[in-house]
Amino acid sequence: MKVEVTEILRKLVSFNTIEDKENIQIIEWIKSYLTTIGFTFTELIDEETNKKCLIAEIGNNAQLAFSGHLDTVNATEDWTKNPFDLCIENDNIYGLGVCDMKGGIAAFLKACATLKNQTLKNGVKLFFTYDEEINFSGIKLLLKEKTVVPKYLILCEPTNLQPVIATKGCIEMKITFYGKSSHSSTPNKGKNAILEAIKFIEELLKFSIELQQDKNDIFSVPYTTINIGKIKGGDAINKVPDRCYIEFDARTINKEHNIIIENKIKDILKKYDSKLNIGINIPSNINTDNKMIEDIEKLTQNKRKGENYVTEASFLPESESVILGLGPVTAHQSDEYIEKSKLDELVKIYEKILKKYCF
Repeated sequence: MKVEVTEILRKLVSFNTIEDKENIQIIEWIKSYLTTIGFTFTELIDEETNKKCLIAEIGNNAQLAFSGHLDTVNATEDWTKNPFDLCIENDNIYGLGVCDMKGGIAAFLKACATLKNQTLKNGVKLFFTYDEEINFSGIKLLLKEKTVVPKYLILCEPTNLQPVIATKGCIEMKITFYGKSSHSSTPNKGKNAILEAIKFIEELLKFSIELQQDKNDIFSVPYTTINIGKIKGGDAINKVPDRCYIEFDARTINKEHNIIIENKIKDILKKYDSKLNIGINIPSNINTDNKMIEDIEKLTQNKRKGENYVTEASFLPESESVILGLGPVTAHQSDEYIEKSKLDELVKIYEKILKKYCF
């Protein structure tokens, strides 16, 4: 009995995977579906959270993998539809995660039905991760367990059916600046931590302009950017503040910029009484396999492009990655939706990719 891709998506959406709440349940359903095709499974369990990654495999000598994260962002109060009950209106399909990225997962689950009872020249692996929306814990667990990832990787983030062959890196930093408290009437007796932070910010912005001299036109913003996202200091208007905190991130166009930024910030901070904490530090990911890219362009009838965001592909530098998924791109929006015609088209594209790399 054939299962329609919309019914697969309906089932995936019915699981509440906000912060991976029903992570175990959705994985069990995926296993039951793929078992009928002939897949075998490996489960990786995070001992602290009991959340799971699932690796599904069919055939030997896998050269291709599809990957998707099962978690979603929260459904805001602005939703006018039940986020866990798939709603189809004309060509639009509504539901939490249909775009990011349960729709893409449903598409490759449906496409894999073509592998049943087939003799494969090369096998295929499927990766299902968790916690992509917050800390990338799932993909990190795959790496920790030394999971073998095939040479070619299709990541099913939403791209409106256009192959994305490059994504930026990201480095996040938090700096605490220390001063000395005094009454505001005698500021000369204190040291204003906010003013220290401002002086640093001026240097940071100059450095940001220097970074912009390097460019990569595959990205719509073709240079490395730095954004100051948070600043907090002081607790009273009549007091010289002895603490100021700033947080910023950089979106980098190449791996070298992550290293350059870290070293530069550490060098600048030598003149400040401060403490640096580095959070996420993820390199950019740029596919250099032109043959693969040209093949995917032909299959999609769309040209390659780059995106300014970060994906799990950055954690898998040994694989040549193409990000290819649904549209329109409504990820993280209220009443998130995709177009049914594009869902059907994506299934056909994934089937062609499987045929090319597995048969």
